[in-house]
Amino acid sequence: WYQRRVRKQWYQRRVRGIMRVALVFVLIVWAVSARTCTKVNGISGACGLHLNYFTLAGTHNSASGAFGQLYWWSGGAVPSCFYRNQDLSITEQLAQGIRYFDFDIAHINHSQADGDWWEEGIVLVHCGASDCAYTRSLRRAMSEIENYLGSHRDEVVVVRMKDHPEESRSYIRDNLARELSRFITGSGKVKLSRTDNPVLGEAIERNERLIVTVNGGFNPRRPIHSLRQVESYKMEGGTDACFSVNEMVHRLTSDPRAKYDYYPLQVDWYHAFGLCLWDLAGLCDGTELHKLIDINREVVKVTRRPINLVMIDYAGRGDVKLADVVAQINRYNVNMFT
Repeated sequence: WYQRRVRKQWYQRRVRGIMRVALVFVLIVWAVSARTCTKVNGISGACGLHLNYFTLAGTHNSASGAFGQLYWWSGGAVPSCFYRNQDLSITEQLAQGIRYFDFDIAHINHSQADGDWWEEGIVLVHCGASDCAYTRSLRRAMSEIENYLGSHRDEVVVVRMKDHPEESRSYIRDNLARELSRFITGSGKVKLSRTDNPVLGEAIERNERLIVTVNGGFNPRRPIHSLRQVESYKMEGGTDACFSVNEMVHRLTSDPRAKYDYYPLQVDWYHAFGLCLWDLAGLCDGTELHKLIDINREVVKVTRRPINLVMIDYAGRGDVKLADVVAQINRYNVNMFT
């Protein structure tokens, strides 16, 4: 009897000790993971803003060149002149302040996968009128974004997935949630936002700092959101000049959807054709980027909300960085809307 009592007391003390250790561990994890918002993407005072009253620096066809050479399905190298839009990796774009990524996606079936390059699953592409140029997998790009956000806890990123080839739409509909599952379940370093227009401070505090929007004629499962936005884009070329302030303001504010703040306003600051894409990007970089500040002010006058997204080609070229210009825009946004 005495020995049973001693063993019972020893067992109870051990259980209490384990519970105390577990409690301390939980408190430490909670303290490390809990986050109080003080700034958003480097901007103080923005924690109370909804995403659609904030502006993000973005890249057009963000993965087209981010992994180097692109290839046709036949295996031939794609000429960079008309298909390569970026010369920085996804991680390098993030380090430059890019917080909006534009991914065109397709897919490779298991039977088509071959070696390290042609990976099974959803892949990043740049499709023209008759053919698609292939780069690496969506998983690789999302891993770079995840790793960056894991070590930069005050940053919010939006990913747009658009322009799927017709033959890939059903595959994307059926498999995108699986490929993004770690961002949905919370097993990754950051979670997908439950809404496409979160309060920025709440997104940071919940670690739901990644917003994914998708088009393609289907209704994706939350927290993967249907793409909706007002774009300034027109299929037009350029050879010697960028865009004027008035032209961009008119393109955005004349769209009847612009009066609804749940439609983000996107400035497409690039030409589609006329020269090689590198040279076209040179028409709109440097001091031309400062026009975006005036575009934002004029749009605010008309719509009572700011531009939300700016996309450029070759974010690494030029001595004026888009992220620096967007930071000026966001300081104005904070003053206007908080």
